[in-house]
Amino acid sequence: MDLSIKRFVHKWCSPQWELQPEHIPICDLTFVLDGSAVYYSQNGVHLLKSGQAVFLPQGSFRCAQTKGMECAAFNFCVSQPLPWQAGILDWEHDKLLLRYFADFETAWIGLDEGRDLYCQGMLMLILHRLQALSKQRTGNPHVPVIRRYLEEHYLEPITVEEVARAVGLHPTYCGALFRRETGRTILQTVNLLRINRATALLEYGVSGITETAMDCGFSDLFYFSRVFKQITGLSPSQFAAEHRQVE
Repeated sequence: MDLSIKRFVHKWCSPQWELQPEHIPICDLTFVLDGSAVYYSQNGVHLLKSGQAVFLPQGSFRCAQTKGMECAAFNFCVSQPLPWQAGILDWEHDKLLLRYFADFETAWIGLDEGRDLYCQGMLMLILHRLQALSKQRTGNPHVPVIRRYLEEHYLEPITVEEVARAVGLHPTYCGALFRRETGRTILQTVNLLRINRATALLEYGVSGITETAMDCGFSDLFYFSRVFKQITGLSPSQFAAEHRQVE
């Protein structure tokens, strides 16, 4: 997805602030950090409070007013639609988003030659995090906790019993819940994480096949090769021969 940032502002808007009615040629994503505001779009009236954001896609009708708010507003264009219609999104002062805002603003006002590329990357992270928060609220709250545990421990020996104990669930329920919500078993997810790491190591020639297997949590080379081929369609040696980057 191509993304072009047109404007960013982090400011306090006084009670006299308003946006005049218009159809906007950009996407408007405004996070309310403090205070409140009222936005109007083709989808109706959006009453925003602190910890919420409003998203308006390109071509939306927009006008707004406030009695006072601190906000961080991103205006940008994208090459493909984002997964939200005009309306309110909850972000609830997420700590990771607050850190992203600070990093983005530091880069935006800076003089680094790579500023534009860095800010594009940061906005992509902001959009990704906002989407992840939306999914967490619509799905079972245990699933993101299980997924995070797997992402943090996939290089270690993992059993369903250990995962269930870590997240406070019965092992049978934990495994069934994760499979129902994600379409994969816990073991399949662990293997996918390990093979994703293995492909990166093989692609850049960091280590040989045996070392790669061990580095990615596989104690059995034959099992590693079998899982690798199931996921990638190639054996580890075939993958290394076809994808290894040459400096």
